Amino acid sequence: MSKRTRQRELARLRARREAERQQVRRRRALLSYGGLAVVVAVTAVVGGLWLNRDEPASTSAATSTAPSTTTPPNDARADAPAAPATVACGGKIPKRVRHPSFKSAPRSKVDAGKTYLATFQTSCGRFTVRLDPKKAPITTANFMFLAGRKFYDSTWFHRILPGGQAGIAVVQGGDPKGSGTGGPGYTVKDEKPASAAAYKKYSVAMANSGQPNSGGSQFFISTADNSKGLQADYSVFGQVVDGQAVVDKIAAVPVGGQRGDTPTEAVWIEKLTVKVS
Repeated sequence: MSKRTRQRELARLRARREAERQQVRRRRALLSYGGLAVVVAVTAVVGGLWLNRDEPASTSAATSTAPSTTTPPNDARADAPAAPATVACGGKIPKRVRHPSFKSAPRSKVDAGKTYLATFQTSCGRFTVRLDPKKAPITTANFMFLAGRKFYDSTWFHRILPGGQAGIAVVQGGDPKGSGTGGPGYTVKDEKPASAAAYKKYSVAMANSGQPNSGGSQFFISTADNSKGLQADYSVFGQVVDGQAVVDKIAAVPVGGQRGDTPTEAVWIEKLTVKVS
């Protein structure tokens, strides 16, 4: 074999080996990208399931392996981390209050012949609710019980529905976790109104999970006439009788989030007291 012929054979051999190596690399790349695609697909499914839960999207953020340099808050946001750091109406984040949890509903009762006025001191001002011990004695007694133990202090209005033609108009609060998933550790019996006409503007009702007798501590205030938008499934236990303009301010706080009902600024219940006369 001549020297030139041998060089050609060696060149063909090197080319064949390089082609084989290229083919191996392509197969490995295909397997690698295929595995990545499976991981991405699984992540997307899990993420979709997580975001469909009744929790704010902010709680589904991936955790970082890097050590955090941020000092955890020691104010009201320590127990309600979903609350925005910005406070509405130029207010400040209130101090942290320990919210107790209970094993069973209270057995306390209210006197239908007395007047119960609940005063809410909030980031946007003060408003007063006259409770209704006649139509909703169980719900009123429960609200009194929790208020007396500072359960509502340093909690925020975690949900605002602005209403309009497409839906109802409410502001919702009373959750110690500030996420829509918290409660006192027990539930109370429903005291449903006779009709949806009870959900007039500035009425106060007990929120629930959609199941019978599932109310606990969360409540909502109708910021418009919701008699045509709601069914008579929520116990109405009060009416705002003073400070309606403050409620209107709360209802006007901008909202965002995945469902479009998460306030972008926090309105805190700094203190809630009930006066009996």
